Amino acid sequence: MEFYPLDILIYVINIAVLYILLRLILYKPVARFLSARAERIGDQIAKADEKLLEAERINQEYRAKLDQAVEEGHAAVRAEKTRAAQEAQAIIAEAKTESQRLLDEAHDRIKKEKERALEQMQYEVAQISVDIASRILKREVSVADNMRLTEEFFRELRTK
Repeated sequence: MEFYPLDILIYVINIAVLYILLRLILYKPVARFLSARAERIGDQIAKADEKLLEAERINQEYRAKLDQAVEEGHAAVRAEKTRAAQEAQAIIAEAKTESQRLLDEAHDRIKKEKERALEQMQYEVAQISVDIASRILKREVSVADNMRLTEEFFRELRTK
């Protein structure tokens, strides 16, 4: 293989001419293409960033709404608990009133029964007293005398 300097010079000139022609013909369109592509990619990145910011904003809004809904739920639960407690207190108060009324009625019935039993006992004691007194006196005591004597006897008992 032999090296000829003229051939080497021709190769160098060919490469230089080819470089200049390619640069003049292809450089500007390729540079415009690459610039447009870089601009499109930049626009897409900017749009993606905008969409990301919008998504984050929407996410924050939904979180705020969710937090508000949770707080409203808690408030509703607290209000319902308060209402239930008040209702329970009202039911308890009503039950106390009713039980007091029933207790008062029972006391009244007991008092009336006691009075009736006392009257019955007075009558029976009077009958027994009359029987005993008539046996002792061997005579009949009138009912009016009997009632007067028993009433006096029980008045004396009550005052003691």
